[in-house]
Amino acid sequence: MADESNTPLFSGRPMEISMLEDSEEMAQSLPHNAHLVTIEQARESLSEAKQLLIELQVMNDYAHDLTEEIEILLEDLEPEHEHVVEVADTLATTIRNWQIISSKLSLTGARVASLEPGRLEWYGVVDGEIALYSWCFGEEDIEWYHHTNATYLTRKPLIEA
Repeated sequence: MADESNTPLFSGRPMEISMLEDSEEMAQSLPHNAHLVTIEQARESLSEAKQLLIELQVMNDYAHDLTEEIEILLEDLEPEHEHVVEVADTLATTIRNWQIISSKLSLTGARVASLEPGRLEWYGVVDGEIALYSWCFGEEDIEWYHHTNATYLTRKPLIEA
């Protein structure tokens, strides 16, 4: 939507959280363990968040393989069989490691939007509203956002002053 001068009312400009009058109220509307970050903070965490996402992708594939192996083993063996227990223990360890990596990712401010393809999002403020800064594998930087009630498919470019 535009005014008479064709200047967009919503420019896609990221804002400092402290510039908002109701920043505390906005922060309370975030999901559990989520926090608002500036675009600069999101960009500073991108390298670490990408690496953690890759680790989660690898663990996801490994957990899937272990699950399939257990299913195959259970066709011929009892659940208490030594090999079944060994594979199940490995799966449990993988799940614990997943939780550790997920916690580390959360500390960067990022959240996994999609494992395949790899997409990350950070809660931030754009045009006075909470939005999600959006990054996808293959992109060099965080240059997109979408509103929290919208999807990745509605991403818009960030426009910086």
